[in-house]
Amino acid sequence: MQHRYELVVGKTVPPEDRACLGGRFRLGGHEASYSSPSGEILRGEVPGAGTPEEKKMLRPSAVLVALALLSAPARAADAPAVAWQYDNPFCPVVAQVAPLADGSGYGLQLYAASGRTIDAHVTLVSDSDAYDAHVANLPFTGSPGDRESEGVILKFVPAVGVKYFFVDSYVLDGGASMTCPSYVFPMDRQISDSPAGAPVVTPQRVQSIGKLACAQMYQPIQYGRDMYSVMGPYGNKPLSVTILAYVDSDGRVLRDKVTSTSGVFGVDSTAMGIIQIHNFVPARFLCTPVVGEVEIRLDYEP
Repeated sequence: MQHRYELVVGKTVPPEDRACLGGRFRLGGHEASYSSPSGEILRGEVPGAGTPEEKKMLRPSAVLVALALLSAPARAADAPAVAWQYDNPFCPVVAQVAPLADGSGYGLQLYAASGRTIDAHVTLVSDSDAYDAHVANLPFTGSPGDRESEGVILKFVPAVGVKYFFVDSYVLDGGASMTCPSYVFPMDRQISDSPAGAPVVTPQRVQSIGKLACAQMYQPIQYGRDMYSVMGPYGNKPLSVTILAYVDSDGRVLRDKVTSTSGVFGVDSTAMGIIQIHNFVPARFLCTPVVGEVEIRLDYEP
């Protein structure tokens, strides 16, 4: 679950400003300030042209529209292998869930780097309960290295308002069952109705959530207090670099990558080094630390 932050290099944040105020995080020190100019939840940003709003979904919600893959032809079996566009260090299978426009249920699709078929258990969480959606023997289509399942309709009886979801376990090609850490995502934007003939799965209630001991069901990744700013001879023009970091449940960065370059190798590489050694406050789900991802923008100001 990804949140956008800004790191402005060369600015010092007074101690009295280093607090979380109304969703705007100003945690800093060492000549850097951090803020959350937008509380909008993102999941990744496709590098290249387009505004942040146009580039939102590195993960697969755009593909889910109308569950179009139910009727779309499979890509050629002999297509060249490509890198998995949803690659992450937590789980080799990711899901996308979004409500149908007619209110009849939710659309679900699964994505992986390899495989011909998949069985999976997807956990769905409402304000009060957790549910398990078990999908079995779904065929994959797509290029080698970037696979996607057919769409499935989730129908709750009675109707349920799902807030979050994650892949709990999976089986590829009839092999061993594998579990994933709780790599949690919020419910996606509404999609249009699914075509006739889509498989239907009824999620089963697993347990009640009960009263939480913490303030929020989900708390995104936050900064620790030891992030340093970039210093160096990088010219007299402002520069920005955006980095996507995958953070484990201990707050350590397992992997990071530049999603929008500053155009200066020294700025990009130094920024990645800063992120890699930073101790983050991990995301929390149902009051428990979980893995997650965060997108960080670093601005060099001469």
